[in-house]
Amino acid sequence: MKRCSIRRAFTLVELLVVIAIIGILVGLLLPAVQAAREAARRMQCTNNVLQLGVALHNYEMAHRVLPSGTVDDKGPIVHLPRGFHHNWIMQILPMLDESVAFNKIDHAQSIYHKANFTVRAYGLPSLRCPSSPWAQGPHSSYAGVHDSREVPIDVNNNGVLFLNSHVRFDDITDGVSHTVFAGEKHIEVTDLGWSSGTRTTLRNMGSPFNYSIPATNSTLPAGFAGGYTSGDAAPGNYGAGAYGGGAYGGGALEDLSIEPDGIETIRQKESKTMGDPIYAMLTTDPKTWMIVADLPSIIPGKPNGGSDVGGFSSHHTGGAVFLAGDGAVLFLSQNMDPNTRQQIANRADGTLTGDSWR
Repeated sequence: MKRCSIRRAFTLVELLVVIAIIGILVGLLLPAVQAAREAARRMQCTNNVLQLGVALHNYEMAHRVLPSGTVDDKGPIVHLPRGFHHNWIMQILPMLDESVAFNKIDHAQSIYHKANFTVRAYGLPSLRCPSSPWAQGPHSSYAGVHDSREVPIDVNNNGVLFLNSHVRFDDITDGVSHTVFAGEKHIEVTDLGWSSGTRTTLRNMGSPFNYSIPATNSTLPAGFAGGYTSGDAAPGNYGAGAYGGGAYGGGALEDLSIEPDGIETIRQKESKTMGDPIYAMLTTDPKTWMIVADLPSIIPGKPNGGSDVGGFSSHHTGGAVFLAGDGAVLFLSQNMDPNTRQQIANRADGTLTGDSWR
């Protein structure tokens, strides 16, 4: 007699149903995994800001004064690789356990001098937010607060880190717990490195957080035009750019062809002498740093972004991480009240802010 055997197997419909269920479960799981990874990156970013706060406090205890936001013989500071521009991050390097880097700096020369090139090309992981797509190379995701308004970096700013500043805790009459010292910023294609005391490491609270989002790839962002050359950081055959702080980086727009009352403004004067290139430092190899723009003379109807500074921004959803003067690390919403945002940046405006923003 022949034995009759029954072969058990899934039908095609059953397999498709199982595959669909697995796909749905994976789709539900991925956002949770991504959220967990972002939470870990945000925690690391918070720790980076905390270390900056500890270093600033240690510097103040050693010198009885906060470091200068940037050092130069005159202002306003222009976002170009010329000038002395030794900044606050460079001054607190020993407090960040980077004494070797600090000792290699030639403190008698401009930060852009060839004697300081090795240090400028040195990357500090603690200065880069892990959520940033450009979290590599000699960059900084963090900047000090130079003013509560969108004004050039100069000696009369009302923040705590500005041109040739020497602010003591006693000068912060609003109270250190009511004053913001530093916060997050995007790493932009025109950044001049963590050692540069320009808008690269100084920002203001005059613009809303996350006001503009820069490009996250190697292409030139909106606001730049013309070609560029790769190779050594030296002038070459590059196209004239149209760098506008408002179009890129959250700076202010202004028409420099207009002279109020017939008086030439500071920015008009500086724009006539701007011819130096802006370098993109998107890799760890200085030989690949690119010239991306050349700031032209005054062009009717065109903005000049030279002394524009811009606000804070981050790659975290909904706001950015900030450092308060008492050492607290806070995540401030991008929808916070504009008046409160500016009040907590001013070290001595005499207004009551309360604790609703903390």
